[in-house]
Amino acid sequence: MATQTRTYVLIHVFGTARDELDRHPLDRKTFTGWLREYTPFAQKRWAEIANVVDMMAEHGWHMVGSPYDCDLLLERDMARGDAEQELRRLEVWDRVRDLASPDDDGQSLWAEHPEGRTQPPRRRRRVRRPPTREED
Repeated sequence: MATQTRTYVLIHVFGTARDELDRHPLDRKTFTGWLREYTPFAQKRWAEIANVVDMMAEHGWHMVGSPYDCDLLLERDMARGDAEQELRRLEVWDRVRDLASPDDDGQSLWAEHPEGRTQPPRRRRRVRRPPTREED
């Protein structure tokens, strides 16, 4: 009986501004000048991520608990090579490769979960509302 392997795609989503600041030395005169240039890029990136996730979800990929809040992690019960071939067939491989955070081997598709196990999504804590005057 052959065991089915899982493949993961890790996409860094919300920390992109910090990454861009770290990646490019500030050769512009001001942070606001950089931010004006970066904001249209970030909106385009987030729209691209949403499109790729929608397309992958239509073809059997599903989101699982991410190691960090700023990441998006997709999972599929399929070997890494087969997953890559499927994404090429769907014509999203280049888009995934541009968006995905590579693993230690530089691969866009992770052969194992980044933390070694799947984490359920975190539950938000409920905060009690203070009583109103009528409830006192």
